[in-house]
This record gives sequence, C-alpha cells and structure tokens, in this order.
Amino acid sequence: MSKEKYSSARSCSPFDDSAAERLRRMGLLTESGAPDRDAAAVAAHLYAGLFYDSLCDFHSDMGGVTAVCRELLEYVGMKDPRRPFLAICSAYDAIYCALPDVMWWIAGNLQLVSCFTDDFIKCLAEFSAESEEM
Repeated sequence: MSKEKYSSARSCSPFDDSAAERLRRMGLLTESGAPDRDAAAVAAHLYAGLFYDSLCDFHSDMGGVTAVCRELLEYVGMKDPRRPFLAICSAYDAIYCALPDVMWWIAGNLQLVSCFTDDFIKCLAEFSAESEEM
C-alpha cells in the first residue's frame, strides 16, 4: 500500500474539523450544519433494532433484555445529551459489542447526539414493550 495515497496526517476523530463534513456526507447534517432529524431518527431506529437483537442474543431470558431497556429509558430527555449517549455506549460494552461507526462519528456533535440517543432509547422501549405483549 502506498503511503502517498493514504496520508498519515489525515485525522480520524469525530472531534476534528473534518467531522462535520463526514456527517454531512452520511446525511446526518444539513448543508447548514444542523442535524437532519429525519435521518438521525432512521439511523437511531436501525441501530436500536440491531442492538435489541444483540441484547436478545446475549441474554438467556427476556428479563435481562427488558432490564437494559428500562435502565436506558431513564436517560430520555436529559438536559445533558452526553449521559444517555455514554449509557448506550456502556450497554454495548456490557454485551461485548463494538460501538457502531455511526455512533463514533456523531459523538463530536452534541445536537446530533441528543437527537439520536432519545430516538434510539425510545425505539428500544417500543421493542421491549412489544416483546412483553407476546
């Protein structure tokens, strides 16, 4: 692999100057730099569904899945979006799952974090409620 093609000076952090452009290319930010709430909601639903399935695969009974979902539900609507985001990250870690790339990249944009985490947790709560009804 040629070093000329891949510059070692290129930063790979959601907290650097290129992060906003990356988020725009992903469709999560508008051209003006504001969160695209619809796109964030779709991403949250998609990743919440995958995470819920991972919870079901990890736990031997639905009680464990429900407990995780209820714990995360306590974080919805918090003023500081970092707390629910970190709780989701910890929940991934607790079941030995890697954090999805999209969550890594939104970490540097608190407005986007807020949109994503609330929708993510609400989706988990819906999935958990549906499974309790079955």
